[in-house]
Amino acid sequence: MATILDPSFKFYWLRDLNLHINNENRLKQNIIQLIVDEISQDSSLASSRATSEAASVPLTTSKRKKKLFVYNEYDEKSNDTMVSDPVTEIDSYLNDPIRTRFSDYWSTSRLTSLKKLVKRIFSVQASSAPVERVFSHAGLILSSRRTNMSEQLFKDLVFLKVNQSLL
Repeated sequence: MATILDPSFKFYWLRDLNLHINNENRLKQNIIQLIVDEISQDSSLASSRATSEAASVPLTTSKRKKKLFVYNEYDEKSNDTMVSDPVTEIDSYLNDPIRTRFSDYWSTSRLTSLKKLVKRIFSVQASSAPVERVFSHAGLILSSRRTNMSEQLFKDLVFLKVNQSLL
């Protein structure tokens, strides 16, 4: 999904796979459906969060909190005014022939639903906890009894253990 949302890649990488046209189209449709599902999941979470916040805010407070950083203010205002169908946004994004740098494209993009998804997917985690968990699993796999294990088998076992929830 992240590869598709990078404007310099989109679906261009599929040409190199030399897939049969039916398989290529099926793969494209599956990826597009994943993106649509993620956008709809994000929008349903945002709407439920907005309704719960609206219910908890007293009616007498009309002041907005001052923000420390206001660089996102334009994005928040534009999201309210421009609501578009996710499928339409994906189609217009994929049919856009422009291949620019990632940050240039998404900083000027008017595709609000996709832009929110891109921000969520491409956000860098500010924690080392996931890496620490991988090292912990690796330490459990490579014990003193398993010193003759090949490097590739070790990598495969760590990969499978860490991604076990996806299987």
